[in-house]
Amino acid sequence: MNLKIISAGAGSGKTYRLTQEMVALLKAGVRPGGIIATTFTRKAAAELQERVRVRLLEEGMTAKADELTNSLIGTVHSLGVKLLRRFAYEAGVSPEVDIIAEEDQQVIFNQSLATVLTNERVDAIEKLAFRLGLHKRDHFDWRREVRHITDIARSNNFSPEILDKSRERSFATFREFLSEPDLKASASLNTELGALLAQTIERLENNGDTTKKTADAVQTLKGMNRELQLRGELFWHQWVKIAKTGVAVKSKEDMEALQDFAYRHDTHPQFHQDIRDYIDFLFAVSIEALEEFDRYKKSRGLIDYTDMETLINGLLDHPSVKVVLAGELDLLMVDEFQDTSPIQLELFLKLSRLARYSVWVGDPKQSIYGFRGAEPRLMEAIIRNSGGIKPENIQEHSWRSREDIVFAANAIFTKAFNDLPAEQVALKPKRTKTGESGQAERALHHWHFKFEGEGRPPGRPWMENCLAFTLRQWLDEGVWILPKGEKAYRKARPGDVAILCRSNYECQTVAEALHLAGLNGAMARSGLLNSAEIRLIVACLKYILNQHDSLSVAEILLLAGGMPIEAIIEDRLDFLDLAAVQETLPWGQSNPYVKRLDELRGQAGELSSAEILGLILEELDLRRAIVSWGRTEQRLGNVDVLRRLARQYEDACNRLHTAASLGGFLLWLNELENAGKDTQTAGEGPEAVNILTYHRSKGLEWPIVICYSLEDQLRSDIWGVDIIPESEEVDLNNVLGNRWLRYWVNPYGDQFRNTRLDEQISAGQAKTDKVRQARQEEARLLYVGITRARDYLVIPSRENPPTRWLNRVWHDGNEEFPTLDPFTEETPWEWEGRFLDIRTKTLAFDREFEAVESAAEGLQYQAVRTGRATFMPELIDLNKPDHGIAARGSIMPELPYNTPLVLDDNADRYTVAKAIKAFFTADHLDYAPDQRQQMAAGILRRFGVEPWLSAETLLQRSESWINWQKLHFKPTETRRKWPLSYPRGDQRFETTLDLLLDTPGGIVLIQNSGFAGQGEACKKKAQGLAPWLALSREGLQVALNRPDIRTYVHFVCAGVVIELN
Repeated sequence: MNLKIISAGAGSGKTYRLTQEMVALLKAGVRPGGIIATTFTRKAAAELQERVRVRLLEEGMTAKADELTNSLIGTVHSLGVKLLRRFAYEAGVSPEVDIIAEEDQQVIFNQSLATVLTNERVDAIEKLAFRLGLHKRDHFDWRREVRHITDIARSNNFSPEILDKSRERSFATFREFLSEPDLKASASLNTELGALLAQTIERLENNGDTTKKTADAVQTLKGMNRELQLRGELFWHQWVKIAKTGVAVKSKEDMEALQDFAYRHDTHPQFHQDIRDYIDFLFAVSIEALEEFDRYKKSRGLIDYTDMETLINGLLDHPSVKVVLAGELDLLMVDEFQDTSPIQLELFLKLSRLARYSVWVGDPKQSIYGFRGAEPRLMEAIIRNSGGIKPENIQEHSWRSREDIVFAANAIFTKAFNDLPAEQVALKPKRTKTGESGQAERALHHWHFKFEGEGRPPGRPWMENCLAFTLRQWLDEGVWILPKGEKAYRKARPGDVAILCRSNYECQTVAEALHLAGLNGAMARSGLLNSAEIRLIVACLKYILNQHDSLSVAEILLLAGGMPIEAIIEDRLDFLDLAAVQETLPWGQSNPYVKRLDELRGQAGELSSAEILGLILEELDLRRAIVSWGRTEQRLGNVDVLRRLARQYEDACNRLHTAASLGGFLLWLNELENAGKDTQTAGEGPEAVNILTYHRSKGLEWPIVICYSLEDQLRSDIWGVDIIPESEEVDLNNVLGNRWLRYWVNPYGDQFRNTRLDEQISAGQAKTDKVRQARQEEARLLYVGITRARDYLVIPSRENPPTRWLNRVWHDGNEEFPTLDPFTEETPWEWEGRFLDIRTKTLAFDREFEAVESAAEGLQYQAVRTGRATFMPELIDLNKPDHGIAARGSIMPELPYNTPLVLDDNADRYTVAKAIKAFFTADHLDYAPDQRQQMAAGILRRFGVEPWLSAETLLQRSESWINWQKLHFKPTETRRKWPLSYPRGDQRFETTLDLLLDTPGGIVLIQNSGFAGQGEACKKKAQGLAPWLALSREGLQVALNRPDIRTYVHFVCAGVVIELN
């Protein structure tokens, strides 16, 4: 095996070296089509391929540059898919085999898990989880433990037989820490506990001890006794609680028997059985779930990426495949080999044995993905077996960091990684002090925070606030940096700073502190669906789906309408009161967003969820409302994330052959939120401080890096899953063999410390090994953090404890002895005969911090789009139901001037009324009698109503009407069919007024009605004409400049006049 391993420390030019190696081998005769190169990310693969192509073109090797597209350069998964499809026959799969997308694996696995989990099994494991204290603080999801076991089993190619052996050995090794079980029955021991509790409580209450300590203990014991009586047993953490419950000196003797009995609970046979049952359950369910998962995939012709790796691993043992690859494979290149899983390492070893050349590049000091399955022990064995790393294969220069940062890393980590040769750890800086500008400060900074208030030093988030306010002050004062790829220094901006934390929770706390200090923070975190902008959009989607969703209406009113919560509640209560007594429009119709959503609902019925989302964003112009809330980039980024999720949901439905719908999308979002996978955009930008975990920072760099979380304790818990080797030596011919999976459970929750089990485990080899592994892991993690810095490295600390994590790395595990002294600028770090200096600032802060308003963001925006909008018609049309004119009038008593007209049942009353109105408009008593007679007859003839109405009747009713006007109103001027055009706002009202009388009491407007009803029916009809009369009255007031206008309706068939006031 011609294997070359290259050690490339942080910032040492790894990609440049990879390019050099590949170009040199291409010059030496390696065929482009004979190259397999794996990288950790697609971006790294594209960068490597482009760099090599450019170098080949510079060297004049245009043919090989063109052929480079025939090489296999990509991630392990992408290369595996290509190999599997090529050798599908040998692998026993279809060439068109479907690879399950990573985001679909959990869905399918959950279905498989649900198949093997009966209700009885779930009830049993839940009871065990309660007894073992797993639910003590929060709900414990034991299904995640099952998934964790199955993931590790598959990525290490553990067979069901190995898992079954692991089950037996897990309990057998745990059993060594337990006392021999008592021969008494469990029920008998529980009864004995109850008796001791009752006796002890009685003694404590009657021994004259009135101290608060003893009184509190009595209350605790009474609570335990009540639970024992109700449940018939206590949880194991409660037994420990009893054993730890303290009393005053006077009562110790009375408490002794109970405490001694509770302390010996680990002899309880049920205690042993519960631990065994829980471990057995997890392994049994894991084995069955894996079998069901495999059955599901095979029945549908599916595989996932782990299956693919297993199949490829088997293919590389196939004789014909080995012959083909040995003839074709010229070069295998592996990037970031320290981050690969065990099964991938075995793949690379097998391919290396077939390749003419094999080049692996990486840095064992940066192997920090143990939680993903990377195992440094296997990589160390491969390096040893290959003869170690030759001096010429060590990248010796740092191109990233300033001199003192490089020297500090050298000093710290040559000591921390003392099992590695110094030359594999230390780097030589290319950025030396001789080339630095006078504007640059010292590269190393120590910020020590001191509490100046009274009482005990505050806990979280006091130190985070100290850090944020100090950073704000430092940036305001001006700190000079040299951006990557530039030659001129400039002042640092918030976006040039990265704060590294150990956990996502600490990242969130730091982000809140930065906000308090008036700085923006950029971090990828969950909670997308809880952000205001996404709540508004989801509320709109829910309202589109269900118009009766009043909660969504309330959120729209709150977020888009800016309505206070108190006003929303009051408005809702008023609506409910009104809806109880009369029919009304749905709630919220006065809000333009709600109204527009109602209009869009019909259109959305034929659209996909992604299309509906795009529709409401555009039609409601929600982005404009959202950016007005500030934090523009973050909010708009979250909107883009939601749009991307909508597409992912539809893609997943297509892959899983399920129907996609708006309701399904909303449920899918809810599942993401419950799983904590609703990740927001990071909100990165020049004005936002980068906040991320040490793990996420790998492969990145910033001008200023603040290594936070240095007060963290060592994470050396032995609980959960561990892979245990059966021998010290690794067999490189069987990398995945000779190992088993151990699972131990903590039966006490947060009561584990100072128990007999704690003492036994702490004295055992397993704990020693775990502490050693944890210290190695945190040393590698700190190395990654420190080497992210280009210009400045900041180490924050506080009083008691100061930088425990750094202390453990520097002092070989001793965390109590401080590494940095807050009263001096000297460090203990020596390199090349010189102790490094650090700029130390001791800053005193009180308990409380006053919030700083951040500067308002400038926002480039366009004017509001007109686009598709609803405009009121130019002319007001009262015949349309949505005319928008609300008017009601007070009905005055009827004013009769004639008897109602009597017509035959078959008469056309509508046409008769039209004929009467026409004659009333034309008739004058000044006309000659024969002329009036002829006019009446002519009108009756033209309207065709002669069979039902005579000319004499018409003349009589007209004369009666005219005389009544003169008698009742005494008009001085009469106008008939008077046209009115009234501009009202952006609209216009046009009509013709039947009769206007100018009277001593003002203007009288009378409108003739052909309605043929009588009595109350006429009054109801008059009320229906209120909008028309109101508009006509308004128009007359404007046209005549007369406020004194009264309005009447004249019912010509009934012979009555009704005034609307």
